[in-house]
Amino acid sequence: MKRNRREHDPGRLETLAAQAQDYALHMMRTTGSVPPTVIADTNDGYVFCMPTGLTDDAAKDRFAEVARLFAVAHEANALVMIAEAWARLPDASGHLDTETPPSESPDRKEVVVLMLEDHSRNATCMLPILRGESGAFTAFGDSGPMHFGESVGRFAGLMPRNKPSRREAAQAKATLLSLGMCIVNRGFDPTMN
Repeated sequence: MKRNRREHDPGRLETLAAQAQDYALHMMRTTGSVPPTVIADTNDGYVFCMPTGLTDDAAKDRFAEVARLFAVAHEANALVMIAEAWARLPDASGHLDTETPPSESPDRKEVVVLMLEDHSRNATCMLPILRGESGAFTAFGDSGPMHFGESVGRFAGLMPRNKPSRREAAQAKATLLSLGMCIVNRGFDPTMN
């Protein structure tokens, strides 16, 4: 009997998180930053999607919509959105200041955020960025366990909750092509760096 890959696979998000962390580590070591990237876990392997730039809120909204189309077009089993961000964590007493944006907070932390989804679950993982005295990247700090639960924001809900039909996948591919997107395989292998 053939196993249905769309069935709940408890290790899928964890495996995708490991791939995303390898990618982020590769990018930090080679370029000093991680561009916003979506990686889809498909029946044909991992497929990456990167925008040319996210200069304003409208560009970020467009990328979120493209990522949703990307998930449908490639019939993704799971998806991870990777982005650098500023984060604020609760203080020792558990209090978190929600009034001040993280980018304006003096106690902000620089992180790479992994926002993962499959057809039924969401998870988030924050990789603290550690820098040396010169400001150069040295490593990721301890990320702790992935946090499962509902996600909110423009980059939440990128995965369809049900398998798209062949017609829906074909329409999504056609829309991506009309937007000028094409698949380029550059052979990324983070273990080679």
